[in-house]
Amino acid sequence: MQKPLDSQVDIGHVHLKVADLDRAIAFYSGVLGFEVMQRMGNSAAFLSAGGYHHHIGLNTWESQGGSPPAPGTTGLYHFAIRYPSRAALGDALLRLDDAGVRLDGASDHGVSEALYLRDPDQNGLELYFDRPRDEWPRNADGSLRMFTARLDVEALRAAASAAATSANGAPAAPVPAYALMTEPERTRLRALRGRLLHLHKVLIDDARAAYEMDRGRVGSNASLLQLVINDPWFAWLHALSELIVRIDQAVEQDTPATSADAQALVEQVERLLTASETGDGFARRYFEALQRQPAVVLAHADVRRALKDQR
Repeated sequence: MQKPLDSQVDIGHVHLKVADLDRAIAFYSGVLGFEVMQRMGNSAAFLSAGGYHHHIGLNTWESQGGSPPAPGTTGLYHFAIRYPSRAALGDALLRLDDAGVRLDGASDHGVSEALYLRDPDQNGLELYFDRPRDEWPRNADGSLRMFTARLDVEALRAAASAAATSANGAPAAPVPAYALMTEPERTRLRALRGRLLHLHKVLIDDARAAYEMDRGRVGSNASLLQLVINDPWFAWLHALSELIVRIDQAVEQDTPATSADAQALVEQVERLLTASETGDGFARRYFEALQRQPAVVLAHADVRRALKDQR
């Protein structure tokens, strides 16, 4: 059997051939807000969010004054820039509005909300926000079910405006869109992660007890681990374990995580730990665990205190 791909592999950067370097920089930096990390005269530039070496490369080595590929040819369809929150995507939309950049489309895909447009060299570009994994639509067999529906862009603009205003109606203190996460923010996230890990353990213990009542004793911790990973009985807990992993990755010292990333992770925790008697998936199972097990209630209260510390 082929070895699975490491789950942390991702797309590191995109490098584009452009006709006019200044024009391309004006769009990716001046409109979208990426920082120019290095420029090589009029031949190339490297831009990023949050101080990373580069997320976007631009060059005119083979394309100075060139034209876009003709229709019917192969090549790039589009590339995508992922934003950490719905409000951040709404901010990108407001930037495009201010610059007079026209959208090609705006779609709700169930798993994400996306804006589609073209850069000055007519490269296809998607700006999007991923919904939390536990909210992704799925078929009855558990397989992913993506779709394309009309996106409410006015609601997206409103999300950006609401995020820019504090609860008392006064403008919120300005925060650079790509400010690196501070050490106090990392410390608070680590504390939140520790309490989530304890909650996760308590939920596993509760689920194990219910499993053993229904299906018989679990022989060992190794057997339990395999059940947690592979058995549908425990599948609802994966959303919490995946969120803990994302926090682990964000608080590492050498990652280019931003303050916006920290805020987005806190928002994801708050959404995930919203129990619902009438909901489904994690929300319903979490509600049942809270009703059944006092240890879950105590662990939940610890997480809520950690979330309060984030504010």
